Amino acid sequence: MRIRFGIVLIFVISVYGCNSGGKEVSNNQTNANANTSPTARVTIPPPLVPETRADASFEPCNPYLPLVPGSVMKYVIHYSSGLIADMTVVVDAADEGGRKVFTQRSQIVDRSGGMEIVQSTTSKFACDGERVLILSETNESNIAGNQSTSEFQFRENSLRMADPQTLARKGSTWTHAFRSTFRSPQQPEAKPDEPTIVEFQVGDSEQVSTPVGTFKARIITRKIKENVTYDYYAPGVGLVKRQAKEGTYWELREFSGLKAAE
Repeated sequence: MRIRFGIVLIFVISVYGCNSGGKEVSNNQTNANANTSPTARVTIPPPLVPETRADASFEPCNPYLPLVPGSVMKYVIHYSSGLIADMTVVVDAADEGGRKVFTQRSQIVDRSGGMEIVQSTTSKFACDGERVLILSETNESNIAGNQSTSEFQFRENSLRMADPQTLARKGSTWTHAFRSTFRSPQQPEAKPDEPTIVEFQVGDSEQVSTPVGTFKARIITRKIKENVTYDYYAPGVGLVKRQAKEGTYWELREFSGLKAAE
């Protein structure tokens, strides 16, 4: 039971921002997830693959969040509870209403075979010059047998990644906000009254060692109330490491369709 109760909150906090995936949940939603009878059968989804092959000549609008159609990134996530999971992230693009929209899909499956975590997230982004805006996000989760779906509605022009000039200035800050809707079987729909505010701050550059190599990365601190996460972004590749203050951390272990900046 300790894993079940602990992962619900840790999981949603740590995932946000890659693909983003992880939000702060209301107490009502945490209790709803924890109290749902874990009778739902866990179904492991098929492995994620992009719809197209990556084009080596494609130039992303932002090197720190390079939304390259056809790209693939794979991480290993070490939860503070001791659980280990694998995460795959793929990117595709399409024109929607005359606007180029990038769809990032992610999938997390724990190494026990999905008995503790199976989660799929779909995030949509658009470029505004060299900035990246987040448009929407949805996810479906099965955490320790407790199923739930979530939708996140972002304010217009919500900034997910600042332009490279801003990222070059240590201490630069920005925020964005979203409203949440949570649903789980046999539980009332939950909508927190207040929007969630996410605060970002640019930190130092640092050499980061991962299973796929060493990168010079920019640290971006992300804060949701008292919950703090340190994200390490390498130009040309994107997120290579994530460290949550409560102990959960990610490492990049494989990628394709992307090229680290010289």
